[in-house]
Formats: sequence, structure tokens, C-alpha cells
Amino acid sequence: MKRTLSLVTLALWVFSHSSISQANDAEAGKNWSLFYEYHKNGDFVTAAPYGWKVIKLAPARFKTIYSRLAECYYNFYQQADDSTRTAYADTIIAIYDMGIQNIPERAAGLWLSRGYALANYYDRDLEAIGSYEKALQEDSTTDFAYFDQLGVLYVKHMEENPEFREKAIALYHNQRERDPNNPQIVARLNNLISDPQELIDLALKDLESDPENIEKIWNVAQAYIKAEQYGGAEKYLKDLIQKAPKTATYWNEIGKVQQRESKYRQAIDSYEQALKLNPALKENYLNITVCYRMMKNYTSARTTAHRAAQKEKGWGRPYMEIAEVYKSAVENCIKDVKGGDWAQLDIDGKLVYRLAQLLYEKAKSVEPSLANEANQRIRELSTLVPTREDLFFHKDRIVNGMMSVGGECYGWIDEKVPVSL
Repeated sequence: MKRTLSLVTLALWVFSHSSISQANDAEAGKNWSLFYEYHKNGDFVTAAPYGWKVIKLAPARFKTIYSRLAECYYNFYQQADDSTRTAYADTIIAIYDMGIQNIPERAAGLWLSRGYALANYYDRDLEAIGSYEKALQEDSTTDFAYFDQLGVLYVKHMEENPEFREKAIALYHNQRERDPNNPQIVARLNNLISDPQELIDLALKDLESDPENIEKIWNVAQAYIKAEQYGGAEKYLKDLIQKAPKTATYWNEIGKVQQRESKYRQAIDSYEQALKLNPALKENYLNITVCYRMMKNYTSARTTAHRAAQKEKGWGRPYMEIAEVYKSAVENCIKDVKGGDWAQLDIDGKLVYRLAQLLYEKAKSVEPSLANEANQRIRELSTLVPTREDLFFHKDRIVNGMMSVGGECYGWIDEKVPVSL
């Protein structure tokens, strides 16, 4: 008999508890619906009390209640005066804390929001750093912008907390592995590491963990380039080319390095190989032009620049480079043939300078954006071109308003220059 009564009592208790739970669920659902509608319509004052009722009745049921309720209080925060803002900010932090406790699967996002609030609504950066760190530890796939917010806080406080510098470097270094082409990450690292050798050491240390990783080898090469240690860069770029010989980027980069090392013939070969793999690398024609010019192979330099000019309408830079070839030819003649005596700049040298001016004019007519640069270079040559007196003394060479370029240094030019007395 006693056992029967006990079972009945237990059944009544279970039924009663179940009814209460169902009632709470129903009430929570009703309050959620009201909260959601008012929140959606921007009526945050009306929405907020319903949000608190939802949390009281079913703290883990509605996954977005905490972030949405925090939005209500952020609206209050924005509209409040300075005397009440802190109270609203405190409430926002408390809401995030409750969400982290009650909905652990959403904790990463709530930690991020908590960190943002601490950094922007208070002057509590160190607490914000802790929140960001917890968030990013829980979800390493978070968007870079959040990692960057943490990195910026590290940098801001690394003077009083020296360990933050190493944390910032590690953070951006890891992000560079995720997105090696992000220029902001590279810029952040460059600002953090002022000593180029340190950047090399860091890249080499990273490479030790995975010696065959192409991205890490590339990073080492770039570190050497930044340090202007081009021999080291060339070594690792050759390694990349050996691993991926059909990658135009590697050939292009090693060409630049070889050019900086004054290995002009090798640089030309590298640039040409890059062009074979990717004909769109039109700037390589100009790089090759410069290499030939530095080798004093002016004929090949001019020919290459003319090829470049045919690649794209509206591209004036090749004409600028031909002008530079002509200028270099005159300077080389004065230095190597005239013994460095500029008083021996003759009519032919002056005609070549005039040709250079005309090419600058053509460059800006083809590509107007070059006008300022071209005009500056034209002015620089204004005292080196033939004067009326020069033309008068050589008028026997003027035929139909044109004068042919001659002389021992300039026979290869084979051009006529328009002149007038």
C-alpha cells in the first residue's frame, strides 16, 4: 500500500514538474517572439525587458538572445550622456558573460564582442586583449580583421608590456601563413620588425619547421630582399625555381634580384623566361631595356623598348625609357670618349638630347598621366639641346629642316632631328 502511494506521489511530482517546464518553455517562446519583433523593428526600449525574461526562463534555448540583447544596450549606450554611458557598457559586458556561460558553443563570438566592447566603450585594453585571446584560441578561422584588432592592441601596449611585441609578431606571422598575399599583414610585420636581419632570422626559423614549404621559402627570399642582401635572396629564389620551374613570379623576382646585383645578362634571361610563361608581364620589357642600357648595349635597349611600345596602346613609359637610353649614350660618350669633359659636348650629343626631349613629348601625348614627369625631364635637358648659334654653325647639315645625328658615338642611332634656325 505504501509503495502504491509513493508511486502515485512520484507520478504527481513528475507531472507537476513537466507542466511547469512546459509552461516556462511556452512563456519563453512567447517572450522571444515579442523580443524578436521589437528588436527587428529597432524598438530596443520595448524589446529589452522581453529579452531579460527569455534569459530568465530559458537561458540556453535561444542562441542569439545575448548578442541581440547586447545590441539593444549598445543603442542605449550611443544615445546616453557621459554620466550614464558606463552603466550601459557594464550591462553589455554582463550580457556577454552570461552568454559565454550559458551557450558555450557561441563563446568564441561572444568573447570577440566582449573584447571589442572593452576596447571601445572603456579604456580597458588589457582586459580586451584577454577576451580577444580567448576568442581566437577557440576559433583560429576567425576573420583576419579580429586578429588585427588584437595585434593593434598588442602594439599599442608593447612599451609597458615587452612580451606583447613577440606576441604581435607571432600573430601576424601566423596570419601571413593563412593569407600570404595580404599586404596589410606584410605592412604590420614590417612596422614591428625594424631590423631587417631580425626579419631574415624569423623567416629562416620558420622555414626550419617545414623546409620544403614553398610559401616559407618565398618569405625567406623576401626577407633577404628587404635587407638588400640580394645574394641570399637569389639562393632561395633558385630553390623555388627548381621546385616550380613554370612559375613566372619566381623568374620575375629573381630577375629583379639579379638586376640589383648588376648581373644584367642573367637578369635579362630571367625576365625573358618570365615573359614566356606569362606574356602579360609587360613591365619586363622595360626591365630588360634598363639592363641592356646598363650594359651599354644601346641598340638592344632601344629595340626592346620599341617592342614594349607595341604591346599596349596608351602606354607611354617605353618612350620614356628610349629617351633614357639616348641620355645614357651621351653621358657614356662624354665619360669614355671625351675624357669626362662636358665642354666637349658637341652638336651631335646635343641633337641626341633633343631626340630625348621629343620622346618625352611623345610619352606624355600617348599617356597623359606621365605629363608632370615628362615635363620635368624636358626642362632638365633645356640647356643641353642645340642653340640657334649651334645650328647656324652647322647649317650645312640641315636638309629640309632636318639634321641627321652623326659622330663617333652615335652612328647606331640613325635618326634625323627636326630643327629650325
